[in-house]
Amino acid sequence: MVGMLNKRYEFDGKPTLKLNKLQLKNKKLVEDKINSKEYTFEKVNCVICNGSDFELLAEKDRYGLYVPTVICKKCGLLQTNPRMNQESYNKFYDSNYRRLYEGGENEENIASFFNKQVSHGESILMLIERESK
Repeated sequence: MVGMLNKRYEFDGKPTLKLNKLQLKNKKLVEDKINSKEYTFEKVNCVICNGSDFELLAEKDRYGLYVPTVICKKCGLLQTNPRMNQESYNKFYDSNYRRLYEGGENEENIASFFNKQVSHGESILMLIERESK
């Protein structure tokens, strides 16, 4: 069977997005934390069917970080595997994610993004409440 990994998604460390200086700096910080084992990874079974047979689809994310995306051969769920363990995810989302994702680091940008997310969540909740009556 020919693998499903397209050459475009092989891990080469190159982002598919144009990153600004802050994003590049934070990408390097994440890579350093991965290399120093501050961020650690774990292999897991499929969260849906508990299967352990996967096909690799991609080795990197849009930032050029090593993020293997696989498809479960039993149920078809796409997932990251191996993935960061919970402690590493907590550190990543507390320290690096927003600066990498948004490309900004001031508190005003972060607060604005948070407020937009709260507003979006409230509109989804209103839709669900309205449609479930």
